[in-house]
Amino acid sequence: SWDRHMGSNLRAPFVLTQDFARQVPAMRRDAADEPLASGCIVNMIDQRVRKLTPDFMTYTIAKMGLWALTRTSAQALAPAIRVNAIGPGPTMQGARQSDRHFAAQRSATVLERGANPDDITAALGFILDAPALTGQLLCIDGGQHLGWQTPDVLGVE
Repeated sequence: SWDRHMGSNLRAPFVLTQDFARQVPAMRRDAADEPLASGCIVNMIDQRVRKLTPDFMTYTIAKMGLWALTRTSAQALAPAIRVNAIGPGPTMQGARQSDRHFAAQRSATVLERGANPDDITAALGFILDAPALTGQLLCIDGGQHLGWQTPDVLGVE
C-alpha cells in the first residue's frame, strides 16, 4: 500500500511536474506588462489534508506530500507556471463502498452533500481563469474539511 500510494499520488505528479516545467512555452506579459504564467498545473489532492485522521494513513501521507509539492512547486516555478490543487470530498462512490455508506458519507458534511463532478470542473475552470492564483488548495467537499462528522468530532469510539 505504501509504494502504490507514494507512486501514484506523489512520485508520478513529481515526475510529471518536472517534465511539464521543461516543456512549457515562454512566459508572456499582460497589458500592464506584468508576468502572465504560460503554464498551469492542477494537482488532485484530497480534503483530508485539511483535517487529518489516522484512517487511510499511507494514502493521507502521500496526499500530504503532494500538497507540499504543490506549494513548493508554486514557489519554484513562478512566475512562468502556476501550481494549485483541488481537494475533493465525497464525489464518486468507491468500488467497495455500499450505496448506503456513500450516501451517509456525503450527508455527514457541513453542507450535508458531497461534491459532484460538475463542482470539480467548475473549480478547475476558476483556477484556469484566475491568473493571480497559485499555491492554493480549493476544497470542493461540502465543507467536509471544516467539521466532518467523524468519530473524533462526534465523540464516538
